[in-house]
Amino acid sequence: MMLDFSFIPDEKPVHHRGLTYVGGIEYEEFVQAQNLKIIESHLDYYGKFRWISQNVQQKRVMLTPAVAAAIPNLASILKQAFAADCGLLAFGD
Repeated sequence: MMLDFSFIPDEKPVHHRGLTYVGGIEYEEFVQAQNLKIIESHLDYYGKFRWISQNVQQKRVMLTPAVAAAIPNLASILKQAFAADCGLLAFGD
């Protein structure tokens, strides 16, 4: 089980097909990201959620070297989405 992330442009509906997969995180990294306030506490590892590009930008600013080292996979996903000026769609598989 992983929480998978795909790029999703802000104007696309959530049910849009053909999204580009960007990576995934394990449960431990999800919990660590919640502890670091990168992932909101109300979000569920086994559910589905979306961050628009503005959310990605806000989270990218929070990625100090220490934070990025604690959540390497999510940090990489956020950096890629930031570079692509895209939002992210997450879903537990």
